Amino acid sequence: MFDIVTLGSATKDIFSFVNRGNLKPGINKNFMEIPLDKKIEIDKVLEFTGGSATNVAATMAKCGKKVASIAKIGNDENSEFILKDLKSRGISTDYMVRTEGESSFSNVVVSKNGHMILLIYRGVENTIKLDDIKFDFKTRWLYIGPLGGDSYKILPEVVKTAKESGAKIAMNPGSTELSMKLRKMEPILADIDIINMNDEEAKRFIGYGNDLKNLARLRKAVKSAAIITRGDRGSLIAFGDDTYEAGAYSTKQINFVGAGDAFFSGFINSIMDKKDVNEAVSFGSYNASNVIKHYGAKEGITNEYPKQKLRIRRLENGEQ
Repeated sequence: MFDIVTLGSATKDIFSFVNRGNLKPGINKNFMEIPLDKKIEIDKVLEFTGGSATNVAATMAKCGKKVASIAKIGNDENSEFILKDLKSRGISTDYMVRTEGESSFSNVVVSKNGHMILLIYRGVENTIKLDDIKFDFKTRWLYIGPLGGDSYKILPEVVKTAKESGAKIAMNPGSTELSMKLRKMEPILADIDIINMNDEEAKRFIGYGNDLKNLARLRKAVKSAAIITRGDRGSLIAFGDDTYEAGAYSTKQINFVGAGDAFFSGFINSIMDKKDVNEAVSFGSYNASNVIKHYGAKEGITNEYPKQKLRIRRLENGEQ
């Protein structure tokens, strides 16, 4: 019996550091400019594993949970790198799906002033099918991360199987699921216990410009809880019949890769440990604040609850 099985992506993340001013902020601060037809020297390279399934599993394993990951990878060197890292963390790789082809990888270009460009190659990741998954495991929880390409088609059967086994389900939908919009996803969400997304994703998925309206609608669609994260502005949580607003821990950020996975996995772990909402959101935020202080999606994960919990405010009905 596993405490949790994570389904989603598994990648190799390569951080390439460019420290000679070759990259600079573009006209829009969300972009960077790269000179064309020039050689750009790379000063340092760091390699890590990433992907929703393995990131969430890493926090769970760090916290002492028995965990397995399910993701589709190739038969290349990157797959060996991923499997070795998972095994070193005590994460079962028995249900990882290996096939001919290339594993997913990303190249994160880090400029002198800390700006990043994330280039992603999906490889075989988006081709996972029901026949690829061995459903002979038992688990108390199932985490479902973003499923790109045609992989989202496995969602109804995966959720049905988990429900029939008595497992609780946590979900972090990706761009494919979000593009389907709430109404089309509602039959699946009805069996999801906890769902998490950021504020921009919620606006896209549900359609309101107001975070609290989106949260209320999202909470209505799932069984127990909905979370909308808002970066350094903290998060909104609808848990049971109550709605809460929480802050975030202030820290110097050098990395954004894996922050969302660190928050949600910390929250789920706390609920599994029967902690209250304040403890859950505090640990999730604390875990994320540790990850963004390090390069790599897993390097800062922690199993220690923060000494000081976040300030959390229960919102009254209709409060904006």
